[in-house]
Amino acid sequence: MAAPPKLPPQATMGLLDYLTAHALDEDYAYASERRRPRGPRAGPQSGRESGPGSGGGRRGGRRPERRRVGLAGALVLALFGVLLVVAAARTSQGAAADAAQREDLAAQVSALRDRVSEERRSIRALQRETERLQAQQLASDDSATGLRQRVEGLGRLTGTLPVRGPGVVVVADDAPGSDSDRTTVLDSDLQRLVNGWWAAGAEAISINGQRLTTLSTIRLAGSAITVNARSLRPPYRLEVIGDPDTLPARFAESSSGRAWLDLQQQVGLQLDITPVEELRLSATEATLRFANQDDEQGVTP
Repeated sequence: MAAPPKLPPQATMGLLDYLTAHALDEDYAYASERRRPRGPRAGPQSGRESGPGSGGGRRGGRRPERRRVGLAGALVLALFGVLLVVAAARTSQGAAADAAQREDLAAQVSALRDRVSEERRSIRALQRETERLQAQQLASDDSATGLRQRVEGLGRLTGTLPVRGPGVVVVADDAPGSDSDRTTVLDSDLQRLVNGWWAAGAEAISINGQRLTTLSTIRLAGSAITVNARSLRPPYRLEVIGDPDTLPARFAESSSGRAWLDLQQQVGLQLDITPVEELRLSATEATLRFANQDDEQGVTP
């Protein structure tokens, strides 16, 4: 007589009991069995068996072994690595190109600066040579002595020749704690001050190192006063060449001097005048705007 077929465990012990007894996945149990050291363990649980249903795969707090990455995962990782390498290479190439461009621009700027400096030195050398030849030509002719003196005098007045001599130093500044235009030196105040010194007999004037010529302008540009298109900041230092014994008195008697005295008394503008034995004022470049040739009268600027 044939033996009856063997029923599955869940049929004889019940589904709930089977799930409770076999809660551990067989793969985890198999991995745990492989990681278990061979031979008996020391300790109270050395004789305890572990099987697929005993839960021994979780004993000792060990985590289950991770599954190996498949072929698709390996391909994704390889592609990601290739992308990283390409990005790094492009970044490195871009940085190298930027550095090369910066070095090239810096070299061009340096070369242009050297060229400008060389041209300026050449211009100064030509100017000195021209002055020397001019003086030599005028000195060789006795009749040209008066003309040379006139040219030098006009050069000092127009600012094309450097000058030195005695004079006064004038410092004009805003009122202490100035917070409005009324207590600030304006361009019109500076114009009035310069005109007063010209009227007092000044031979040459500079403001903060800017030599004044017949073409100089004193204007307000934004919040700064400009002289010869250069922005100046207070205090304004005027170097005035002339007779230091008579200049201050003549300035005080002029309308500009009286106006500045009123500004000192009413709004607190500061004005300090100091006689000095010698001042040195540099020359400035004068640009000829236009000229007409007149055969009878000569050249008219």
